[in-house]
Amino acid sequence: MITETIPMWTSQRTLVSLRDVLQLFPPNNWRWTVEDFDGVFGFPTDITRAQFQEMVAAGAVAFDWNGIQQFADGVDQMIDGRIVATDENDTAVVQLDAFDSTEYEIVIDPAWSGAAALVSAVRSGLVPHRRTP
Repeated sequence: MITETIPMWTSQRTLVSLRDVLQLFPPNNWRWTVEDFDGVFGFPTDITRAQFQEMVAAGAVAFDWNGIQQFADGVDQMIDGRIVATDENDTAVVQLDAFDSTEYEIVIDPAWSGAAALVSAVRSGLVPHRRTP
C-alpha cells in the first residue's frame, strides 16, 4: 500500500476540504463507505447528527461516485473520520482518513491504475483548494 498525507490547512490558512481531496480522483465505479465521521456537515439534512452517527456505525452510509461528491459538498469540515473506497470485487482501493483537523492520510492500493498519478499530484502539491472570499 502507498500512503500519502495532505495537510488540512494551506499555508494561507485556507481549509482543504473533503471535496478538494476527492477532486484528485477520476470518476470511478467504486463504493465509497463512510466508516467513521466527525465533522461539521449539512448533508443529509433530513436526519439528525445522532441518526447519521448511528447509520455510520451500522455501515449504512455508502455512496457511488456522484453520491460521495454530493456528501463532500455538504461537509464544511471533516475533523476525524475514515472513508473507504472498494472496487467491484469488494477490494479496498483507497482509504481516506482525517486526523484531528490537521491532515488527511490517503492509503492507496498500488495495483490501482491511477495510483501513480494520484501520488504525483499529492507530492507536487496539486491538491485543489477553496479560496477564501
